[in-house]
Formats: sequence, structure tokens, C-alpha cells
Amino acid sequence: MTWRDTLEGLKQELTDVRAHRQRRVDEDEAGLQKEREDLTGMAQTLGINELLAEMNATLLDGKGAIETFVGWESGPGDPELDPGISMNGDEPDDDDEDTDVITTILSWEEAGEMEIAIDLGLSDDGIYLQINEIEIRPEREALEQGLIEAFRDELDL
Repeated sequence: MTWRDTLEGLKQELTDVRAHRQRRVDEDEAGLQKEREDLTGMAQTLGINELLAEMNATLLDGKGAIETFVGWESGPGDPELDPGISMNGDEPDDDDEDTDVITTILSWEEAGEMEIAIDLGLSDDGIYLQINEIEIRPEREALEQGLIEAFRDELDL
């Protein structure tokens, strides 16, 4: 086999490998998109925004603020959502993927800044739900109870 034939054979092999890799990347991306759509649907099914809005209206007389951050839609330069920058000054874990999470925060002023943060995200084990970094079952009843406990904890009731 001549040098040129070897290069041509290698070129074809390289083309095949690249096409296979691209198919795998496309399949992985489609799977991730589906998981993110499921996560968004679960946030709506659980009624996270509605529950926090009801807490704000009933318990805080509407004086609180509700913000939602969708990790995979965050813009560049947002220091709160940049996985390379931690809000508490700790170094981020290398395997900590903050892009596959929807964070909804109810914050208000009452003898200082108070907040209840809900994280609904994807991990290697599936979908998780956390309130102020405490993991709970991703079910409406557990969410309601967890929000009441988080509110009590935040105010030391």
C-alpha cells in the first residue's frame, strides 16, 4: 500500500469516526433536552411559583420578591449562576453541574435578608428537589410541608 493510499484510507476512517461521534453528541443533546423539558414540566406540576406567590401574599403581605433562575438559560457573566463562582466564597466542586437546575427564590426583608430557595434539578440519580439545600421528595405534599418548615426555620419560629 502506498503512502497516498494509506492516507486516503485513514481519511475515510477518520470521517466515519467523526460522523459516529457527532451522532452520539446529537443523541446525548436530545436526551438532555428531553430531561430539561421534563424538569420544567415538573416545576409547573408541583406549582413552585404559585406556592411561593401564595406564601408571599399571605405571610408577607406581598412584600417579598420571587425570582426564578433556569440554569441552562443563564446569561454569561451572571455571578450567581456561573458555576465557577460561588456565592459563599467556597470553591465549586469540579463535578458540580449547576446548569441542570431550576432555582426559585422567595426573598424578603425582616430583621435582615431572609430567603427560601427551591432547587429542582437533575443529578446522576434522576430528579431532585431541595428547599434551602435540604432534599425532599419531589411531590406536592412534601413541597408544601417543606416550605412551611423552611419558613419557620428562616424566622426561628
